[in-house]
Amino acid sequence: MKTRDLNRGVALNVWATWLLVAASTFIGKEALAQPAAPSRAAPAHALNAPGTEPDTEAVPDGDGKWVLGLTVSATPSYAGASDRQWGIRPVLAGRVGRWMVSTSSARRLAGLSLAGGISTTVVDSERWQLGLGIRLTHGRDSADNALLVGLPDVRSSLAIRASSHWVLTPAWRVTGSLQQDLQRGQGLHATVGLGWSRRLASGWTLDAGSGVTWANARAMNTFYGVSPDQARAGRGAWLPGAGLEQWHWGVGASRALSTHWRVATSVGRSTLLGGAAHSPLTLQRSGTTAQVSLAYVGW
Repeated sequence: MKTRDLNRGVALNVWATWLLVAASTFIGKEALAQPAAPSRAAPAHALNAPGTEPDTEAVPDGDGKWVLGLTVSATPSYAGASDRQWGIRPVLAGRVGRWMVSTSSARRLAGLSLAGGISTTVVDSERWQLGLGIRLTHGRDSADNALLVGLPDVRSSLAIRASSHWVLTPAWRVTGSLQQDLQRGQGLHATVGLGWSRRLASGWTLDAGSGVTWANARAMNTFYGVSPDQARAGRGAWLPGAGLEQWHWGVGASRALSTHWRVATSVGRSTLLGGAAHSPLTLQRSGTTAQVSLAYVGW
């Protein structure tokens, strides 16, 4: 990836996944005898910012389940940037008892209702699901763009996340999430969205969704703020308050190529709002993300 923070986040996700999957092998099933709650498909985030992803097949219960693959993506270099960057990152997932350890890109390929970091389902009924987890957040390097020079790097961090979905019909779901930074005081984000999916006779699953994200003042200033002592020509001081940060939409498709190999693709667009849109760091309010993923699903 282009930024050091993205590389750190990928590396930590990789190590966390393989360490916990390895731990499940040594601990044994007797030590993890509590059955895992069944996983139900739920829309989530297609834009690497709160957004939407498809409903997918449920993941079988039990240990020894894993996913390994790669995602190729094109994204803005940071939220509000006018330039783009290409990246390759791993697709990893593994179950340890009631816990799923995964990268966010594993959802569409592996049929995960919870994805990104370490997560578990705490409420699971016919129409309602609630999950809790801890995940790595990606930061921003001041070297990413000349406009950021002189600003402190936004470092990768740990956040706690609660996510939920409510089934309206077999095809439609309302989703929501709250994410609070735990490590570096980077603030709170809340997202609400609407997702749709449909499985075709050809074997493809199509999905679409949209949502809006709200951020508190700490989060807005972390990513879009400029303090008076950081101001310079062409980059005035800006201290945004809490408010809507962005709205986003995404569409995607996924398909099983064989018993274990699966492919997925998606495209989405995110538009900054309010204090984020008017920040002097915002060169382009809207940015498009596209990605293609391929993985071996070991169940």
